[in-house]
Amino acid sequence: MRPGGYGRRIPRIRGWHRYLHGRMMPGSLPVERCQLNGHHSGLDGAGMKQFRRVREIIKLTVYGRDGQVGTVQELYFDDQNWAVRYLVVRTGGWLLGRDVLIAPIAIERIDDTDVSMRINLTKEQIEQAPSIESTKAISRQFEEAYYKHFRWAPYWQPDTTLWGSPAPYLDPSAMNLDDPLLSESPEQSHLRSSTDVTGYRIHAEDGEIGHLEDLVVDDEDWIVRYVEVDTRNWLPGKKVLVQSGRIQQIDWENQSVTMSLTRHAIESAPPYDPSMLITPDYEVQLFKHYGKAA
Repeated sequence: MRPGGYGRRIPRIRGWHRYLHGRMMPGSLPVERCQLNGHHSGLDGAGMKQFRRVREIIKLTVYGRDGQVGTVQELYFDDQNWAVRYLVVRTGGWLLGRDVLIAPIAIERIDDTDVSMRINLTKEQIEQAPSIESTKAISRQFEEAYYKHFRWAPYWQPDTTLWGSPAPYLDPSAMNLDDPLLSESPEQSHLRSSTDVTGYRIHAEDGEIGHLEDLVVDDEDWIVRYVEVDTRNWLPGKKVLVQSGRIQQIDWENQSVTMSLTRHAIESAPPYDPSMLITPDYEVQLFKHYGKAA
């Protein structure tokens, strides 16, 4: 099931993304069989893309159960596993332009026909949720208050999904919202802003090569699958995709990203055109290329 509780838009081939993103498991299908099963398009029956650049996501207008909420401004992702934890939505006049967080668990669907996102929350639920300050990092204490407000089981609790669970562990009528949630996580979470990381310098194993232009998100699983690297510092105009699993370190203080690849491996990768679809065939090309570079 998708985060919002709705069925998958695209029939998944077992093991497909685990194979392509370095997590091949026993029983998964090899690439050759994936290609033979007809999974050739990044679109579903309604023409909706499976992968989206953050620059596309921040164009979306968000609608709740009772009307327009606002527009997406940026994403917060986990720098440990690249899961998208929250979307920052700037509300309209109904909430004085306040920024609010929307977790993927609340997302029902994205509609490309009117460039919108539908969520399963009301304006009242959003208005009463803990507010954020854009200049501060999101702490674990804030996240605890956020999940308590919506009565969701948080993602760091055992036996939940990557985004948490819409059903709390305790019956809401018996749930004491003053009690802290059980958490073994550190005081400060690993959440980072997509706005902050954009423009960071890219360091290969043997030197610098370009900068991070954008993040590419799987809008079904809400995971950052690729980073878009602009190598124009060395190769004018060329852009390539690199799997997020190839990132060794993000240095937030020095604004740089270190990858477990050589400059040649990055600059010789299949070219990427942001206007094109990321198809399974293209993903196979990337996997084969970076597999050779391993």
